[in-house]
Amino acid sequence: MRHQSKDQIEINGEKFSKDVISILAGEEGANGLNDEWIPVAKAFEEPEKLPFLLSDIKELESTEELRLALVRVQINAQIKMKKDMDHYKRQLFVAKTIEVLLYGNLLLKPLGKKKKKKNKG
Repeated sequence: MRHQSKDQIEINGEKFSKDVISILAGEEGANGLNDEWIPVAKAFEEPEKLPFLLSDIKELESTEELRLALVRVQINAQIKMKKDMDHYKRQLFVAKTIEVLLYGNLLLKPLGKKKKKKNKG
């Protein structure tokens, strides 16, 4: 069962921020969130609980839909990083950790300095 207030959505008795759910669910909105993804939503809501949610998250089916949800969170976190550095760094960490756990790598390559190749000879 889902209930909505101004800033929160209650799903199966647990409260989540609308921002987290809307980013995860994408165009589908809060009602489009797959109930199996609740452990992922919990990890974004409270990143310090991620270590305790790993077994539940590892059991999720590695669908393209879930991967795109994780990428949406990463993009959103990068865009909003200056608003609240700590909050969005945590979301970015959680999204990347879950993506590597489920898929073995990151779809988006981290932005950073390119290493220069040494010329031999």
